[in-house]
Amino acid sequence: MRTLDPTVERFQPWRGQSYAVDFFGLGPRGLRAPGWRPADPAAYAIFGAPLRAPCAGSVVRAEGDWPDSEVPESDQINRLGNHVILRCGEAEIVFAHMRQGSVAVAPGDPVEVGDPLGEVGNSGASTEPHLHIHAQRPPPEGAPPIAGEPLALRIGRRFLVRGDRLDGADG
Repeated sequence: MRTLDPTVERFQPWRGQSYAVDFFGLGPRGLRAPGWRPADPAAYAIFGAPLRAPCAGSVVRAEGDWPDSEVPESDQINRLGNHVILRCGEAEIVFAHMRQGSVAVAPGDPVEVGDPLGEVGNSGASTEPHLHIHAQRPPPEGAPPIAGEPLALRIGRRFLVRGDRLDGADG
């Protein structure tokens, strides 16, 4: 929660992710992957899961060429990895750590609810395949892409907290 403080200079470049949610998939036995932390990201239940636009808007940023890291390695320089940022009204929705080569949109593209964006991966500052999603106001001109004013994110008409579970029926 300290990243919400706009007076702390070191938090400003990534302040937008203050209310971020990370999604991990569970396989048929309720595990994220078989065995103890397999190195191959494809072994994880969520790896390759399709991502679709949750709102109508336009693509602000899209990158899709960063490699997926083996678990537990991560890229601390290119923190978002492969990602898509959508502008929906006055908010931006950030999807990070997508699968290399899966990003299906480009900056400027219009999107409708349900349009394909790409797939979940393990790129950027991700030590295990998952989807990072957050909402923010657009960042100030010249600021990093996730430096916007953070917005609370509702999914399925609720605010999620650590440990919440969703299934396809949650909307």
